[in-house]
Amino acid sequence: MKEYLIPFLAYIFVMPVVNFFFNDNVAYLVHAIIAILLLAVFWKRYKLNFRLDFLAVITGAAIFIIWIGLENPYFHFYEIKFIPLNEFFLAAKIAGFILAAPLIEELFTRGFLMRILIDNDWKKVPIGKYTLSSFIITVLFFGLSHNRWLVGIITGILLNLLLYKRKRIDSCIQAHFVANLLLAIFIISTSAWNFW
Repeated sequence: MKEYLIPFLAYIFVMPVVNFFFNDNVAYLVHAIIAILLLAVFWKRYKLNFRLDFLAVITGAAIFIIWIGLENPYFHFYEIKFIPLNEFFLAAKIAGFILAAPLIEELFTRGFLMRILIDNDWKKVPIGKYTLSSFIITVLFFGLSHNRWLVGIITGILLNLLLYKRKRIDSCIQAHFVANLLLAIFIISTSAWNFW
């Protein structure tokens, strides 16, 4: 359980704690380094077997289109705007955004949370097992943990459906990676820093 909880809790709490003392750029750098280090520490426990999944790539591209397409029609919980001070901090942001975020969020939400909601003996629950309650709770958890809650909920639905179809957590990680990669390219090329 700790391989899911520790990286996720660090991912959630390191940024605001460090940001209390330092600016956004330093806080995100520390956040990204700690997230990637914790993933490295627990890496063997995840037993991931990545293989290219075209449905995951298509799902990720669809999530990207939805994420930027539904930007204005609804209110956001809060506004974000990360503007990197230089290329070093930009690289840290990209590493955290396209590597750490998809891994930590998918491993925790669809690899752990979804399964423990089905049974306390969660390791015996197969990846991609469906129950209505675990579907709804993980979609709401994922969606409401993002400031863009509406597209977060839609993304949660799409990623859950992908998991049910493929029964592989690496498919969800790939879709999340593709969505974040495309979003990073969009942000950098258009200076749409409000998406970070």
